[in-house]
Amino acid sequence: MLRHTSSPLNFLRQQRQELARELSELRTRRNARVAAVDLIEWGQRYLPGHFTAPPSAMHRWLAEQLGTFHTRRGSKLNVIGPRGGAKSTLGTLAYVLRAACEAWEPYIWIVSDTEAQARMHLENVKSELTGNPLLAAAYPGACGTGPRWQAAAIKLPNGVAIEAYGTGQRIRGRRRGEHRPTLIVCDDIQNDAHMSSANQRSSSRNWFHGTLLKAGTPRTNIVNLATALHRDALAMQLQTTPGWQSRLFRAIERWPQRDDLWRKWERLYTRADDPNAAETARKFYEVNRTAMHGGAEVLWPEVEDLLTLMQMRVESGRTAFEREKQGAPIDPDGCEWPEEYFGEHLWFDQWPDELVLRTVALDPSKGADARRGDYSAFVMLGIDADGVLYVDADLARRPTPVMVTDGVAICERFRPAVFGVEANQWQDLLADEFAAEFRRQGQLQIAPATITNHTNKQVRIRRLGQHLSRRRLRFKRHSHSTRMLVDQLRDFPGGAHDDGPDALEMALRLAEDLALRK
Repeated sequence: MLRHTSSPLNFLRQQRQELARELSELRTRRNARVAAVDLIEWGQRYLPGHFTAPPSAMHRWLAEQLGTFHTRRGSKLNVIGPRGGAKSTLGTLAYVLRAACEAWEPYIWIVSDTEAQARMHLENVKSELTGNPLLAAAYPGACGTGPRWQAAAIKLPNGVAIEAYGTGQRIRGRRRGEHRPTLIVCDDIQNDAHMSSANQRSSSRNWFHGTLLKAGTPRTNIVNLATALHRDALAMQLQTTPGWQSRLFRAIERWPQRDDLWRKWERLYTRADDPNAAETARKFYEVNRTAMHGGAEVLWPEVEDLLTLMQMRVESGRTAFEREKQGAPIDPDGCEWPEEYFGEHLWFDQWPDELVLRTVALDPSKGADARRGDYSAFVMLGIDADGVLYVDADLARRPTPVMVTDGVAICERFRPAVFGVEANQWQDLLADEFAAEFRRQGQLQIAPATITNHTNKQVRIRRLGQHLSRRRLRFKRHSHSTRMLVDQLRDFPGGAHDDGPDALEMALRLAEDLALRK
């Protein structure tokens, strides 16, 4: 007669342990399958009403970053994109829902300019949790009304908490159980009033850095979704803040080459004496469509094609369009040069093989008239045989020793015929430090030239206009610093910074002086 070697109690315990192992393996395999689905595919599957159009380049990039975001603790992501570009749909709705349903993040904050706006985003999340059958079937343990279900705070059945806050609220020290916020999603935390109020911009920045970021822990993940409201806005500053990964997306990534045809189309579209102006302009567009699209690249053509965007530009005004759609918040009426000077012709990808002259100039931005937070600006200028000016730049906030080290490295790479350093105020001593570093390294025999400026800076920078108008200036396309320089030229004289244009003018002056001596 056969007997069991273990008691019935031990046998049942072994069965439960084996079942638990199998469930754990199934859960692991399921989580691996879920992780392999990117956020866009997840949204198309569970939020089909919100994901009706093909994704834009911004959506694909953001989805890629957020795909593994929860595994990279302490990450900070800053995304500047066009208003109406569905940043909130992906980042504040889909990602928050997925992070909550998957229990990736036990304690989530949604932060907006006002508490009412943040509550509206939370209400959208609640609506999906309680009224989306696709989501309920996939996540029965997370969906439905939870034990806490209020206007500004909810707790899901799986224990995840989500809360809504407005800029300026008292939030220091808030916890849910043992958790401080593990994910903070900021969605347009500054408003249109910040465009005209430096005090409001400063106040919201101080709250963001001094209160909001300190409310979490070093492992808290933060996403900031924004539209560019002002050059000095928080999102614009985060582009150059250490520790933040930033990306700016424009509705029109590349302007069409035939701006002459678009100017004619605009004249037809805005003719007050033509009651059928829109139809007349449309017919002109259809006849010239191929040429008018030449060279253009738009961010989301399935939703906002080039014609639609150009119509928006005319109807809303260029100032609003540049701010809302292009990430360039500046009033063109207050700028020195028209936007046409900054078309696609402005960019180059590779330095020409034959340059007849090379110069480098530095604006240290450390003189008596320097503003707090100004950049030290190195500009590399190359001139070809036809007199076309090619420009690259290196703009950064750096102490003097780093400035000297970086400058010597730039000269070593670029090999200029002359390297000039602005010598106003005490800065003439800086040239001596460069000379000592060149001697110490002994690789490049160059004596830094000192540049003493006696003419007003704005007058000097205005000299660049003749080269912009004649399309003789070219800027390195894939250089972040060079794009900052071009933005400073666009904004001049009303922008927050002009270090890059100042250095460019000096580099050009060095080249002119050198050419006269030959």
